Amino acid sequence: MTHVLIIISWLGGAVQGAAISTQEFTSAERCDAARLALIDYAKARGAEETLRGVCKEK
Repeated sequence: MTHVLIIISWLGGAVQGAAISTQEFTSAERCDAARLALIDYAKARGAEETLRGVCKEK
């Protein structure tokens, strides 16, 4: 079963609003691992409040 990681980020500065991107994975585990890595990266940059990710079955 294919899983899709949906990422919503809120942009600031000159461009304001939400940006949405998606990425497909072959399993729920891979999707969740990517989501957690993305959250860790955002935390390291101090931007975790501007990012949301969710994995959904396709």
